Amino acid sequence: MTATTMEMQEIFTKTELGVRELKERQLNLPLPLRSLLIMIDGQRTVADVLNKTRALGLDERAIEKLAGAGLIAPKFSARTDAASDTVEPQRSEEEVERYLRAQQMISDAINRHLGFRGYGLMMRLQKAGNLRDLHELLRDLASTLVKRVGVEAATPIISAIESLIVVRQ
Repeated sequence: MTATTMEMQEIFTKTELGVRELKERQLNLPLPLRSLLIMIDGQRTVADVLNKTRALGLDERAIEKLAGAGLIAPKFSARTDAASDTVEPQRSEEEVERYLRAQQMISDAINRHLGFRGYGLMMRLQKAGNLRDLHELLRDLASTLVKRVGVEAATPIISAIESLIVVRQ
């Protein structure tokens, strides 16, 4: 990936190796690169992240370096564990928007109703790379929410999220 092929609206997320590097510091990344790795959150675009890290003297090459080391990957091109070796289909803008809104709604529900008890779900949410992953996570979120807040409170939350994830025709 070169600076000319990198899209400024692309969103990167940490890989398992990137998360492990933040915990274990095995690669002894320079402080500016480590700071950049921390800023990569699966929510901000390349342009947003670079705008916030300009003071550290970082540019597209720093993101390329992290990607080349396998510490980050483009969020919407990362395959799930169940994915085959086929190339991911191009996602429409509408599908990406639904994914981002559903991801935010799940995050809000976990934070609001589960707190620290939802840590495992939040980690799975961060790894979710597409609507299918979110749908798989939704089942576990639903059962956990029902246990915590009851069926009456959980049903509208889960229904709202599901309406974004599943398109009925």
